[in-house]
Amino acid sequence: MNHFKKNKSASRVMEILSLLSTEKRPLTLAEVSQMLNIPKSSAFEILYTMVDQGFLEENEKLKTFELGIKLYEIGASVLANTEMHQVVHPFLDEMSAKTGETAFLAIENQGELLYLDKAESLSSVRTTGTLGSRMPLYCTGLGKALLAAYSDDRVKEITGGGALVPKTPYTISHYDDLVRDLNLIRQRGYAIDNRENELEVFCVAAAIYDQFNKPIGAISIASLASKMNEDRLQKFSEIVVETALMISRRLGFLGKQLYFNFKE
Repeated sequence: MNHFKKNKSASRVMEILSLLSTEKRPLTLAEVSQMLNIPKSSAFEILYTMVDQGFLEENEKLKTFELGIKLYEIGASVLANTEMHQVVHPFLDEMSAKTGETAFLAIENQGELLYLDKAESLSSVRTTGTLGSRMPLYCTGLGKALLAAYSDDRVKEITGGGALVPKTPYTISHYDDLVRDLNLIRQRGYAIDNRENELEVFCVAAAIYDQFNKPIGAISIASLASKMNEDRLQKFSEIVVETALMISRRLGFLGKQLYFNFKE
């Protein structure tokens, strides 16, 4: 085993991250100092350095600190190497090869869509959904596929249950209209984004589940809206639904269908 001198500042950064993760609530400077037995002056310098780098976020009104967006982005990179990514990626390649379009994998993180992986052909559409990027759930095919897999209470919690900010003229802009769309998704088994997030893009998506029947992500095929017709929609929807079910079963899902018409 190599012997080394532990760096005090680095150790304190790790301790602060672990503390905020364990507490699962924002903490003040005084609380961090007291709970970790760090002098206030040292805690002050470390906390604001972490805020500056995006690892922590400060509520300036309450003077509290919590984990920042940078950590979720790093977490996405870690997730991309987990079992789900290893299972899903070959299926993305297969969907892209069958359709000549871009196939995506994404998860819900902190009420937003987070893109984890994709496969694309030379002729496939390029979208703003780059790996590690975030989008609203209510206007993306992947996001609506996940929302349809959630309970109505969870959907309302995420969206706020009122007006929704439109990304394009085709975006669903009110909660009641979104709920109607989610009910259609539950009935047919797949979600559609018809130029709702990007004016030129049409997506077909479905949720994937784990062994606990829990929706853990979604997959999609993205195409130029100008290329879509009824035949392509039928083909893409069949591929997406069949693939989502195969992936889910590979992850331990035992259900016969992907969506359930439930309410809480």
